[in-house]
Amino acid sequence: MKLMETREKTVSEVILREARYDDSYELSYLMGELGYPTKPEEMTERLETLLPNPAYACFVACVNDQVIGMIGLAKGIYFEKNGCYARITALVVSEEFRGNGIGKELVRYGEEWAKEQGCTAILLNSGKQRTDTHEFYRSLDYDDTGLRFIKVML
Repeated sequence: MKLMETREKTVSEVILREARYDDSYELSYLMGELGYPTKPEEMTERLETLLPNPAYACFVACVNDQVIGMIGLAKGIYFEKNGCYARITALVVSEEFRGNGIGKELVRYGEEWAKEQGCTAILLNSGKQRTDTHEFYRSLDYDDTGLRFIKVML
């Protein structure tokens, strides 16, 4: 019971902010938890490309100055109609903090960024094996509208 009380107290102190270059180590760990093993230097290289680009955003959730979650977003322009949309490119909360609403808050934070960018929708891809994740997004009023196809070119 004490662990849960501690977790609840810690979670109440979550701070959401823009990612910084010095978050590379913790973000690389989170990418590994998401299923994409990443070395800190690889994450630094990615951030050097992403963070200065205004069409991309990365926000982190922190507890006691430790990054425990993140959301990455990209702004896109429709071909099929006028306007733009945002896409969630990555969302992860450290396993020990899952189930406490942090992912939901990161999504809401990302949605606010999308609105500020003038986006009319937000979309994402999710692997078909991630059934818990699908339920998470449905609980946030996201609709399952199609399939994703991929052809690896390298």
